[in-house]
Amino acid sequence: MKSKIVSKEIHLKKRPAGFVTEDDFELVEVEIPEPKREGEFSVRNIWMSVDPWMRIYMVKGSRIMPPVELNKALSGGCIGQVIESKSDNFKVGECVKANFGWREYWAAHDADSSAKNITKVDPKIAPLEYFLGLLGITGITAYVGLFKIGELREGQDTVFVSSAAGGVGSVACQIAKIKGCHVVGSCGSDEKVRWLLDELKVDYAFNYRKLGESNISSELKRACPDGIDLYFDNVGGKHLEAAIDNMNIFGRIVLCGTTSQYNDNNNTSTTSGNVNDPSTPTLSSGPSNLSLAVSHRLRLQGFIWSDHNDILNEFNASMSKWINEGRIKWKESIFEGLENAPKAFVSLFKGESLGRMLVKLGPYTATSL
Repeated sequence: MKSKIVSKEIHLKKRPAGFVTEDDFELVEVEIPEPKREGEFSVRNIWMSVDPWMRIYMVKGSRIMPPVELNKALSGGCIGQVIESKSDNFKVGECVKANFGWREYWAAHDADSSAKNITKVDPKIAPLEYFLGLLGITGITAYVGLFKIGELREGQDTVFVSSAAGGVGSVACQIAKIKGCHVVGSCGSDEKVRWLLDELKVDYAFNYRKLGESNISSELKRACPDGIDLYFDNVGGKHLEAAIDNMNIFGRIVLCGTTSQYNDNNNTSTTSGNVNDPSTPTLSSGPSNLSLAVSHRLRLQGFIWSDHNDILNEFNASMSKWINEGRIKWKESIFEGLENAPKAFVSLFKGESLGRMLVKLGPYTATSL
């Protein structure tokens, strides 16, 4: 092995002005040193995720997370394989999950593993990409949102999920169906509507782009004539306003994301917000009908999945069982090659992705471990 590895990584070269574009990013070559000291190891990435919450931090930060630095590698979820090691904890051939996405290779030390969320994953349990999706942040976010925040009532609730064909939304829809709830989903294309109805078996789905945002409230009234008990909000904006119009008394609104407003730089703030990976974008203005939250005694709560580690064992057991039983269907939108990561990210905001958005960076090499 050479003394140094030449690796490519993606930098943010300028802060987006409005809608993020591929020109905001730059592909850069760097050198990764080989492990020399005890505890050091190096990793070749196989998969990385791109997540819409990152957009908000490309302009400003918040109290819990600083803005993305210019001309430095971006961070994000990744699955990689150890290729060199002087560590007793991370051996050559083992696979790990970390936050060193947006690059081909990276190096770390045992001491980094806790602070930087480096954990082992087993390709014998599930395909490696599942650990960035169903068995990772996507799945746990949907699970925590429904059960810990939304207090889902099995067999009783009418559940509305926005961005229902996305990663988190599609899992939330299916969990709610497994629990016997009436599920309604919104999405951005007729293809996604068909997938939600035919594959995920949601009870009602609609294309909000075709309807127009001003008609979401009336569509929800048709879909949920008896009102909405639980709204899983991935979008914010007009979706949130329409949901509030149709919430039942004592309804619960789970605030998971605000994708409809991530590209509006005026909607960023250095104070508060919410999203899950971890992220907390903030809206500069709220829904115009928020007073209904008072008269209808609604509960609106944002959350970050990592605040609820006490539920991880329960989640892993439940999700593994549902996967093995074939009760959870999973869709991925996959781009090939690190150079296409910016294109994958931009496509998130064009409504072009179905399910979880991933970038494949290289192959997994099977070992005898």
